[in-house]
Amino acid sequence: MIHKFNGYEIVTEIKITEKQYAVGTQPMLYLCFPVTKLKAKTNLIGRTAKTKEIAYFEITENNIKVFLEMLKMFGVLSNSHKHDILQIINTILT
Repeated sequence: MIHKFNGYEIVTEIKITEKQYAVGTQPMLYLCFPVTKLKAKTNLIGRTAKTKEIAYFEITENNIKVFLEMLKMFGVLSNSHKHDILQIINTILT
């Protein structure tokens, strides 16, 4: 399942995959966004990133709704994911 957020170039994909070290399947949530949205010391467009080069995606008031929606999506994928999200929210609030 692929979900595109209105007004953003950000897409999420939910995929059911085989577990790496156990029997069964697990839900996975992928967040896809344009490389143009990454912040880095040097522009990444048109080149390969250097080894150990760091770039980050900044969460701002303009895109926070996307990330809150993504947290909700992640939390409903499984009981384990829900537990993880509740722990993250608890950490933020304390």
